Amino acid sequence: MLDLRRIALFTRDETQDYRLDSMGRLFRRANIEVVTEGPEVTPGSVDLVIALGGDGTVIRALQAHPGTPVLAINFGTVGFLTQSDREHLDKTLVRLLSDDYFIEDRLTLEVTYRGQAHRCINEVVIKGSTSMIEVHCDINGRRIHSPRGDGIIVGTPTGTTAYLLSTGAPVVVPDVDCIILKPLNEYSFSSRSIILAGNTDIRLTTVEGRERNVFMSIDGGEPLPITPD
Repeated sequence: MLDLRRIALFTRDETQDYRLDSMGRLFRRANIEVVTEGPEVTPGSVDLVIALGGDGTVIRALQAHPGTPVLAINFGTVGFLTQSDREHLDKTLVRLLSDDYFIEDRLTLEVTYRGQAHRCINEVVIKGSTSMIEVHCDINGRRIHSPRGDGIIVGTPTGTTAYLLSTGAPVVVPDVDCIILKPLNEYSFSSRSIILAGNTDIRLTTVEGRERNVFMSIDGGEPLPITPD
């Protein structure tokens, strides 16, 4: 069980009633300090993050606090990653303070872009703006595929209920140690998802062609430009 001394609260927006005051009183009675999301709440400075929102809020909390458990309460629209909802908030917090819970580990990806490492919770996407692109896929140093189409997705089991779900990729339960490689609208009669071991080293390179605007996005974040080889 967690030794809860300091908890951070992440919220989706400022328009909803998250009952932060009552939550704060509850935790203070248990001698737990409560802080809200902000620059002073640094990675490793809290014992638990409570994310009040949808999957986007959960992703933001996981990105900001790697290695720290996140309790996700659905106050948004899409809540595949949430463990409870606003109607059961009080009951969930009572269970938390009673040590009536378990911690679930989930696979994440380390994405290296221009020498810098980025943490990926759901998926990394490489795609062009308008034209077809070709992507070389090297697995543990060996080229296995070079799909031509709109791009490619590399995702985690958690990500199979996100962008991957709309591509027809299989839904994978979160505790399976694997990575899913899925071409986007591949120009082929036999396009399939590829399931890889969770410790696989994947290198993706794009081939220079008509499409000059190729981008990479991690967990739906800011598009990062890719230079074709």
